[in-house]
Amino acid sequence: MKNAAGQYHVCFVCTEEADLLPRADGEGGDLEFVGVDLGIESLAVLSTGEKVGNPRWFENEQERLRREQQKLSRKEKKGPDGPSNNWERQRQRVAKVHQRIQDRRKDFIEKLTTRLVENFDVI
Repeated sequence: MKNAAGQYHVCFVCTEEADLLPRADGEGGDLEFVGVDLGIESLAVLSTGEKVGNPRWFENEQERLRREQQKLSRKEKKGPDGPSNNWERQRQRVAKVHQRIQDRRKDFIEKLTTRLVENFDVI
């Protein structure tokens, strides 16, 4: 399926045998526990004292997005056969900026959660 930014998305379903998880009551070895507090100023604060900063991807891309949206608003949307080609091309550029912001947020969250899962037994 193609999205507004011109990217295709594919979904796979896989099955895999899962190993038994360690018991949360501490039986069966030394387990590392961590608590996660989600916040506004810091994205997350771990019970170990580590603060994970909030990268603010939108604020970093805001100027680029403003320029692209301004160019879009100057294009002629109307046409006898629908939107003009120039308007459609600019709309896709705006969509790509939004997609980039979304992808960067998703990548950061996935890397953080992967790191937590790899380093701690119980979250």
